[in-house]
Amino acid sequence: MCKMGGMSASHSRTTARTSARRTIGLLVPLAAAALVVAGCNSSSGSQTPTDVPTVTPASASPAPPGAPRTPAGVIVPTPAGSSSPALSDGRLAVIGPGGTAVLRFDESAMTAAASSTPAALPAATSVATPALTHLVGAGDGGFIGVGPGHVVRIGRDGQVRSEVLHTANPSALARTPDGRTLVGTDNGHVLVLDRDLAQHRDIAGFVRVDDITVAPPGADAPAEQVVVLDRAQSSVTPVDLDSGDLGPALRAGNGATNSAVDHYGRVLVANTRDDEIVGFFGSPLLMRFRYPVSDGPYAVDYDDARNLLWVSTTGNNEVVAYDLATGEPTEKHRFAAVAQPDAIVVDDESGSVFVLSARDGGIQVVTTAAQTGGAPVTPTAPATTGAAR
Repeated sequence: MCKMGGMSASHSRTTARTSARRTIGLLVPLAAAALVVAGCNSSSGSQTPTDVPTVTPASASPAPPGAPRTPAGVIVPTPAGSSSPALSDGRLAVIGPGGTAVLRFDESAMTAAASSTPAALPAATSVATPALTHLVGAGDGGFIGVGPGHVVRIGRDGQVRSEVLHTANPSALARTPDGRTLVGTDNGHVLVLDRDLAQHRDIAGFVRVDDITVAPPGADAPAEQVVVLDRAQSSVTPVDLDSGDLGPALRAGNGATNSAVDHYGRVLVANTRDDEIVGFFGSPLLMRFRYPVSDGPYAVDYDDARNLLWVSTTGNNEVVAYDLATGEPTEKHRFAAVAQPDAIVVDDESGSVFVLSARDGGIQVVTTAAQTGGAPVTPTAPATTGAAR
């Protein structure tokens, strides 16, 4: 059994990889600030570890009671209890309350509403589905969803195909560039599904699987580097999908909740309990920075075109953007968000940010012009100097 040990402490892929290597190479690895887990192999049939140190899994900090400040942009109505926003080729979708419908929006209509006065709010088209808990874009205007005992493919035309899924407790969902679907479970497994949504591998070895990132093509990382976030261990662990092996894991503070990966392959984690974001990079994976972010950083997503990490802080109902070009985050934008902004997705092409309220419902749409008071967002290239914090 693998035990913890040591010291505690997502469109264009043409950006010059040499510059990224310089930036990351100059960051001081903070391996001593992380809790390294000895690498342990896992394959189908492996048991969930029971003898590893754990923490109480962190959750989002509660938003202040009462009405929030007037949110930036425009709010497109969705029912309270909607969840798991996802983008796919010009469409945004959320799972409706109860999980038995997926609400789909035309993204261009949403961004047009955010730019017009008065706003002409778009309506959703609803697709009936088996009960779902997580949703991810399939890249062709369609979506993949999972729920207890099933995985579904929702076509661009709204047709739904369901397949059996061998878990009653899906807890995370991701897609790889080659078309495989990855399903995490709350008892510590990663189920690997092929293009036809048939399961062909079960990788165990975690206490639970709460988020999964997959490095995109062109990243300065091993092909399709997959990293699992386990809230019960507050750790990130690389996983080899072909062999089922787990790489050395790193502690991500005491309350990691969500993660994102950028086009360089950096894994960016919200450590909600400790009020910080944590960056990891490399093979083997190494901690590269820890940066304080107050008021409960929770949802994260990365704008690859503008090199901005977007983070929601649920304790004060705000969303903040950081430039990571120097290796240490630098705040670039900040706006008032909807109440309890537990989920964010960002469109790399337009730079629009979509924020879902977990309390009142509604998708907040903030365009690049709104982020900067009317001025366009200027992309920032990675610097050739910098130091980690």
